[in-house]
Amino acid sequence: MFTVVVDTFGEAYPELIKNQANIIEIVKEEEQAFSTMLDRGIKYFDEEINDSKSKTVSGDKAFFLYDTLGFPIDLTELMAEEAGMTVDTKGFKNEMEEQKQRSREARLAAKGITGGQLVLIAEQTSWLADEGIHVTDDSSKYLWDEEVGSEVKAIFTSDGFLKEGDAAADGSTVGLVLDKSSFYAEAGGQDTDLGTISFEGGELIVVDVKSYGGYVLHSGVVSSGSVAVGSSVKCEVDYARRRDVAPNHSMTHVLNAALREVLGEGCDQRGSQCNDEKLRFDFSHKKAMTAAQLRDTEVYVRDTIEKSLPVTSEVMALDDAKAIPGVRAMFGEVYPDPVRVVKVGDDCSVEFCGGTHLANTAEAEAFVLTEETAVAKGIRRITALTRDAAKKAVEEGKFQCAVV
Repeated sequence: MFTVVVDTFGEAYPELIKNQANIIEIVKEEEQAFSTMLDRGIKYFDEEINDSKSKTVSGDKAFFLYDTLGFPIDLTELMAEEAGMTVDTKGFKNEMEEQKQRSREARLAAKGITGGQLVLIAEQTSWLADEGIHVTDDSSKYLWDEEVGSEVKAIFTSDGFLKEGDAAADGSTVGLVLDKSSFYAEAGGQDTDLGTISFEGGELIVVDVKSYGGYVLHSGVVSSGSVAVGSSVKCEVDYARRRDVAPNHSMTHVLNAALREVLGEGCDQRGSQCNDEKLRFDFSHKKAMTAAQLRDTEVYVRDTIEKSLPVTSEVMALDDAKAIPGVRAMFGEVYPDPVRVVKVGDDCSVEFCGGTHLANTAEAEAFVLTEETAVAKGIRRITALTRDAAKKAVEEGKFQCAVV
């Protein structure tokens, strides 16, 4: 079948011809995986559902088929119809929503956020614009070790925006929209900055920062005092924490270059996540890396740290940025124009990126790969550490080797 596709579209898409063997292999693997999934789903349906003599497939069992066994809901409905049964689709949707809610709560709990996340939707950003409130000037997010003065333009709660004259008191969970901010809002796989926003007589402990249509929402709990629209405040980023985040972000760029060097140009980034504890990097590759490949990748990054290469950034027109030799961009990502380009050394790495970075690779101090695993068909994931966490991992590894 695939040869027909190549014959038909090969001239227009020469990569089909170039990668024909590889594509056929992937298609066959997907067909086998789908066949295995079907066998598991059919067996569960016959043993746990059809034999029950019930005329309805309950929502929880339909969801188990979907969530645990990977069985599409439309196939469940088709099998149920053939067996003279119906599917409790409402119950299925309820199970799906409860799962999403559990996932959201788990993510928020990991950040120390309780009571739900504050989110601005189109209705709220439109309200801000109609009130004449300009988008947040967050150009100060690239500064280090500076307190930035600002003014509260709006205060958002789970019940909506506070009215003029109202104040958020001690213990309130709110989101502040400021005219200026030095906080980095979560984006591009990099976690948000944390810290405090201080005002006369109190402060807000910032636990989450997100940008919605250019409006940066600083969410947290008022730990003391009260704050109102028009209050003068100071943004106080936890720069010590950012110093653990930045090397993890910068080293994802170097890791990207290392993997291309070790595995070849067919290795492309598929995602990343950087926080103050570790970095995670997803990339396209059909099989597990060998011990030698992992060693060579780790050595490449460590050598880059030892070379003390400068890490620089420049904002330029998107077309000019795309023309830079060797520049890397995330597949499927839409970039602004102009775009920020981050460069490591002269030729180590050039990528489009809006995150916060080191000034020099030496600031990462150390680098250790801790895990390489599969996350999807043809997608691998590397987890790694930098700075003190990497040094600790090395020492623990030496100790374990000594014990063995």
